[in-house]
Amino acid sequence: MTIGAGRQGDAPALKGSWEGLHAEAVALSRQGNDEAIDKLGYLIERLTGLPEARRMAQEARLQTILEQSVLGLQSHFARRHRLEEMAAASEEILEILSEDARSLWRENQARAHWWQGRHESAVGILRAEVDKLPFEVELRWLLFSVLVDAGDIDEADRVKFSLLDKLAGLFQEKGLADVDLADEHTQLSLKEQLAGGESDDQVSLQFGLLHFLNASVEIERGNWQEALDAFGSAAKLSDAYRERWHLIYRPLVVNRQARLAQRALNREKSPASQGFWRGLSGFYAGDRQGAAAEWRRVTQISLDEVTVPSVGDWILAHYYLDAPQLPGQAVEDVEDLQTEASPGIGGDQGALTDTGRKGLQVALNLLGQRDTRRDPLVLGLAALGWGMAGNNEHLHRNLRHSVELLRGSLQDNKLAVFNWYFFHDLLSPEDFAGVEQFFHVPKAESRTEFPKQ
Repeated sequence: MTIGAGRQGDAPALKGSWEGLHAEAVALSRQGNDEAIDKLGYLIERLTGLPEARRMAQEARLQTILEQSVLGLQSHFARRHRLEEMAAASEEILEILSEDARSLWRENQARAHWWQGRHESAVGILRAEVDKLPFEVELRWLLFSVLVDAGDIDEADRVKFSLLDKLAGLFQEKGLADVDLADEHTQLSLKEQLAGGESDDQVSLQFGLLHFLNASVEIERGNWQEALDAFGSAAKLSDAYRERWHLIYRPLVVNRQARLAQRALNREKSPASQGFWRGLSGFYAGDRQGAAAEWRRVTQISLDEVTVPSVGDWILAHYYLDAPQLPGQAVEDVEDLQTEASPGIGGDQGALTDTGRKGLQVALNLLGQRDTRRDPLVLGLAALGWGMAGNNEHLHRNLRHSVELLRGSLQDNKLAVFNWYFFHDLLSPEDFAGVEQFFHVPKAESRTEFPKQ
């Protein structure tokens, strides 16, 4: 890792508690201010120079700040898309990190290589980490995702089988050498036997992951029925997937698998999410009137009754109902809202109807709330509303900030592929071409054209 990259000479002395200095650096990083590099670099230099016994005193207080600073610097480089610096390693520093912090750093290094298109290098790092931590879900999923992005679906499928091998070894140690762990009935039986035990949740999670990886492979291969069946098994075996049917109905909808999508949507408990995605499925099938009826029902749901995970679908229903309207209708301007997370998000909403404007207003209000002001999805929804309103400055600004937040949290370097469809559907071709760079792009054969009147 390059410590203090971009600094001019020695860092100035900083005053205050270690925790205070770290909090100041984190605040600067959240603002996208590169002064965070100097302050995090200063903390790392000072803390690495202390005796180990002092760092480990008081329940490893200073060691924790050191590790948070090292990972925070890596996160800042990610946010600023300085990928070479994000991936650069100082073995001297890595050696004094805890095993968990070092593994997290390597995981993020693999992300940097992946985002640079260096798939082989990323895969090599992740395979080594997965061998050390075979039941770490995030690591295995990241390895799977890199292989899928590289187009190596068969190798991605082997990630599932390697997990199966590790689980088989685990159960052999428990005297269950002859069980067929690939069989769902066996998995359910073992889950029942372990119910209430210390390993119950973890084993259920791994069984669920096996089937979710299988569903994801079948999606990539275009085997939609098999994908839905596999996800159903994941939901049956693990609480991690039981309430997350959006993970399967979203790809089914955008790939025009209306019949199968409806089956998955029947398991969705949120009326707002169910209604929006039913409408979108009909929309892509050419049933514009039926889609509008679904979305109109969603807009009639009181916002107080909409759960936080579903509020985005509630906003999108308002946006899609606005889509058939002609632009340029005269409406009142709204208050210019400013937030720390998205400076300059206010402006003229004049090209939106009352319905679309209501959706945008809710997105803007969410950006003013503590729990959602740094949510990349909410920023993306605000950006889409501004784009529909004809405000390209706010469209681009909010999307840039949304992607910066994704990178800084080390989730991704672009918005998820299903977002591509919303912006593709609702923006003019010229405006969409200017922002497509911010999204993961679907395969050409699965792209859906906007239905014409």
